[in-house]
Amino acid sequence: MAQSKITQQHIADALSLSRNTVSKALNNDPGMPEDTKRRVIQKALELGYTKFQQDLPPAESAPAKNRLVSLLTHSDYMGNHYWSTFLRGLNGTLKEAGYTLAMTIVDMEEERELRLPALFLQQKPAGVIMIGPFLREYYEVIEAAGIPSIFIDTHAEFNLGLLRSDIMLVDNAHSVYTLTRALIAQGHRQIGFVGDIGSCLSYRERWTGFQQALREADLRVNEACCIINTMKRHYYNEDELQEAFAAMKHKPSAFVCVNDAIALEMMQVIRNAGLRIPDDIVLTGFDNITEAMLVQPSLTTVHVPKEELGMRAGEQIVWRMGNISRPKELVRLAVDIIWRDSFQQPV
Repeated sequence: MAQSKITQQHIADALSLSRNTVSKALNNDPGMPEDTKRRVIQKALELGYTKFQQDLPPAESAPAKNRLVSLLTHSDYMGNHYWSTFLRGLNGTLKEAGYTLAMTIVDMEEERELRLPALFLQQKPAGVIMIGPFLREYYEVIEAAGIPSIFIDTHAEFNLGLLRSDIMLVDNAHSVYTLTRALIAQGHRQIGFVGDIGSCLSYRERWTGFQQALREADLRVNEACCIINTMKRHYYNEDELQEAFAAMKHKPSAFVCVNDAIALEMMQVIRNAGLRIPDDIVLTGFDNITEAMLVQPSLTTVHVPKEELGMRAGEQIVWRMGNISRPKELVRLAVDIIWRDSFQQPV
């Protein structure tokens, strides 16, 4: 006697599910839990559900491997030259490994309410990469989702005891320590630091390197000469820098800035006050963005290998997706100090 045709009802009965649930699972309904989809597909194959087998691509007997990697960021990072260079390296590495990169913008409301992006509900990515500072609680939400992830930088309060995902940084503390020691060696005793040290771990580490250099030289960190804050989501604008600089009773002879963007704004603030760089105030930055070389005087800074940073992030997430249970890692890339005209001393 010929075997009766296997229907969706047979699958439903075998799994104690409704026929409607089986139908949605076989049609890859985005609202259907992944575990249920897998159970239905496996049972359909076991029972010889012919329609499902006909719908499969040739030589396949199971769903294709998830090849989607989600990049989470904020809208203000779109078009940023630093991150566009990073993305070139990242996308090239993932593409070579057979993965597709999907950029997802997390708006401030989603972040405050700790909501995952809609993409995660439609198709859970195989891996997640986050760039740009987020709230500590949002990093924890991503970690709780159980998806292999790597954070390029993280929240300012991070310590190694909190390592639950791979984190990638550059040499922040020692490079700024070296810059500051060079300033001290040239005779500077009143040195200020400028930046939002509460926004991310990288900035906090640069502040730590600055403090260490002064301590080792038996110099006091004079916060009256610094423009800093520990707020989580604050980024100085030129008006705020102008106001803070004007309020300083005694100007420092040098500023170590947390990044090039801040340094370039400080350059304008110093000029607006009728002072010269480096004759009156020496200035340093961090990142080595294109503008740092083009301004006059050119800016002494720390070169971050942005494209290589993206390539290394791609390598790490591909490795992590294949090694989920291995211990989480803190990956750190080396940097180079670029000495330019803003560091020269008056004759």
